[in-house]
Amino acid sequence: MPLLCELVGPNGRVTAMDLAPENIARVDSLAAAKPTMPLTTKVGSLVDLPFPDNTFDGLWTANVVQYLTEPELDRAFAEFYRVLKPGGKLAVKEFDSTLFGLFPLDHAFHARFQAAREALYVTRGIFGVFNSQTIPGRIRAAGLTAVQGKSWLIERRAPLSPPSRAFWNGALKYWASDAFELVWADEDRMRLRALAADVDRVIENPDFCVREGFIVAVGTKPTTG
Repeated sequence: MPLLCELVGPNGRVTAMDLAPENIARVDSLAAAKPTMPLTTKVGSLVDLPFPDNTFDGLWTANVVQYLTEPELDRAFAEFYRVLKPGGKLAVKEFDSTLFGLFPLDHAFHARFQAAREALYVTRGIFGVFNSQTIPGRIRAAGLTAVQGKSWLIERRAPLSPPSRAFWNGALKYWASDAFELVWADEDRMRLRALAADVDRVIENPDFCVREGFIVAVGTKPTTG
């Protein structure tokens, strides 16, 4: 939020919206320490944006549309188009698991793990991180023009920073737990559980590496038509 507020300047305005009231409360508490930020907050849903037509010069959403069902996704992009001013820009950032890598686990394990995660998303009927590369086409289908997309990798190698170490320690343990609803081979489940049981040793391996893929896609609402 501070970066977006800096971008719009003192004469602009940033509205932060989230479905969860506790997340908005968190933003409000952080913003209270910087009262000069041109920021307002709103609780609301992407599939029914609580704003009039032609409200915003720009929209930014990150790591959200992957959790929508197909009907919700169509509705959200229609809402993005509706609340943008003519000439306004939409930017969508999403995680792309097709570029994910966790080493020294082998590629065959990655493929089976990702296939199991994709099956879980399909069962729930949600868009998922496996379809992120279709986002530019969805922006185009919503009526926006000058659509562009770009992917990139963030690579973290040992030794990890304390925040990265804490995150991946928790992630590996979660993936190995019964709370993570994957249906896959027993041997892979046991292998991941063995890894999580000795996660500190895994993370401290000098060859430990995590690669995360992302995509950002942008489009512009036409000024006519």
